[in-house]
Amino acid sequence: MIIHANTINYTGSYAVLRKADRQSDFPYSVKVNGYGSSANRNSLFSFASVSITEHMVTDKYGTDIINGPRTHARTAGYKAESEFNDLSQETIDSVKLPDSFEILKDQGGYYYHGRHVSDYELIQTAVASGKMEMPQDTRNPGAYAHKAFEVLVQQEAKPKYPGSSTLYSEDGKYTFTEVNGQLRMNLIQDAQVGASLEDISNWIMSGTPNRNIETRYLDYLRRVDPDLYNKAQQIGAEVRNNGLLEDLHVQGILSDRQSHYDMGLLGMMFGKDSDCMRDILYQCKESGDYQKLLYLFDPEGARSLQELRQKQLKETDGSII
Repeated sequence: MIIHANTINYTGSYAVLRKADRQSDFPYSVKVNGYGSSANRNSLFSFASVSITEHMVTDKYGTDIINGPRTHARTAGYKAESEFNDLSQETIDSVKLPDSFEILKDQGGYYYHGRHVSDYELIQTAVASGKMEMPQDTRNPGAYAHKAFEVLVQQEAKPKYPGSSTLYSEDGKYTFTEVNGQLRMNLIQDAQVGASLEDISNWIMSGTPNRNIETRYLDYLRRVDPDLYNKAQQIGAEVRNNGLLEDLHVQGILSDRQSHYDMGLLGMMFGKDSDCMRDILYQCKESGDYQKLLYLFDPEGARSLQELRQKQLKETDGSII
């Protein structure tokens, strides 16, 4: 850990902050209790820049890797189940398709409103809802199943998060992402992977480094919702930096003034002032749910913060203020 303040540079061990028994090799022996306590007005540094090193990150987060089934809740769609506009089974069954479509009763490659349905029922539903006309060409029944999926699922898909280009189906069983100008369908496979997209994005946004998260989780999120992956990484990096600096503040190394400033920088990403951001971050940490940050995310503020970070790195030879 390297701390720079005016002409004073301090190089020491961040690991000592994790010890109950403070050793003399650390220059400030009084531990300050409390979150943002004014008791550390006589902190070692009134205002300084801190070089965040790999050693600091490793000491805070360790080397354990999140792996194994961790699904807390299935990936949600952009609608609650109570909002689905489902037809009665009687209405669906009243649609009689041509005899050549009977073969589709034993074929089911699609999900609709959380259920794995046969291609035959999917076409029935599309016709009964008025979104597709009764099939006339009986030579290729499978093509009608694909068309039914388009009108019932794909065309109804919408972004779940503000500013995202990733589309979610109503029930959260599919996402649709643009790849080389083409819309690609992605099946949500939480059970097979062992975590939901919400689980994985929460781990990232909590500040947990990528190296502490099993690769299959990261690859899963990046594949089915690249926008969410990138935004979570951007948020997580700043939350991690803020957490490391806040550790120094709580220990009396950095001042209340600097803590207020650092929290205000994090707040730039969400259009919040320092005090409001501190409350929001505390709630996220207590609940383990960081999804709120996705809805508060301010692209303009995030860009401004990124520009400031680049300026800081240039002015302090690789330090983060």
